[in-house]
Amino acid sequence: MGATFTGAAVHQDTLDLVQVGDSRAYVIRGNQIRLATKDQSLVQQLVDVGQISEAEAETHMFRNVILQALGAQTELTPAIARIKLRRGDLVLLCSDGLSGKLRGEDMLQIVTNSNGDLSLACQALIDEANRRGGEDNITVVIAKFNGDELEAAGDERITVELPALQEDQTLDETEIDTEADTLRPRR
Repeated sequence: MGATFTGAAVHQDTLDLVQVGDSRAYVIRGNQIRLATKDQSLVQQLVDVGQISEAEAETHMFRNVILQALGAQTELTPAIARIKLRRGDLVLLCSDGLSGKLRGEDMLQIVTNSNGDLSLACQALIDEANRRGGEDNITVVIAKFNGDELEAAGDERITVELPALQEDQTLDETEIDTEADTLRPRR
């Protein structure tokens, strides 16, 4: 058994997402919501190759079969995504306990009805997922991005970039001195 993970990092006007499994990230801009991650699941692969539709995926008997999980395997290939943030954007991170019970449009409606109160929006989302069965853990975090340095949101669609995953070279320029138990730059 392993855990799924979706993480977010922000640098200036860029949101970078990393995902393992089927936890999700959504971006809400004005009256639109966009799934910014792609489930690493058996059902998503079936959708990708055209064997089933998105609608069929929502109720498929294997919708909870994930292909990667933290702690379940020694090597992972996380999915990554990048989004240019706009002033007023909301980023919603959630476990499949929420996304398995509510569609994106449902989430958008609940968040919109919360009139900017993000704590109320999170609780309303959890309450609705529980009302619909809630047999899995339900986790949700919503962050709002403001500031004059962010470009104003227009009517453009939310664009998700899928940059190539680069090999980690963090320790490539470092040697480990086992006698001193320290790291030092390689010469």
